[in-house]
Amino acid sequence: MPNATTSPAPPAAGNTSPNPPKVPRGKRLVGEKATAFHAYVVSLYRREPHPMSIRAICEETGRSYGNIHTILKNAKVDMRPRGYQRPTRREEPRDGE
Repeated sequence: MPNATTSPAPPAAGNTSPNPPKVPRGKRLVGEKATAFHAYVVSLYRREPHPMSIRAICEETGRSYGNIHTILKNAKVDMRPRGYQRPTRREEPRDGE
């Protein structure tokens, strides 16, 4: 029987990326763990149909905004514009035209 210190169970079939544990504040990631974490962050930011914001990724992973932003920039991810983007309004035909 696995104890609480072993790695988490494999992700369910519908989940495309496992949830890595929160990294303790100030702890540096190196090597394969860093590569896996960077790929995870990029997948969350690009996730379809509901991509996560940088701030939401910060809450999910326990890392700072600057750290997540740097990871995305180094991965050459196309950044979304700042703020809430209202849906575009479709043009409706006007009377008399």
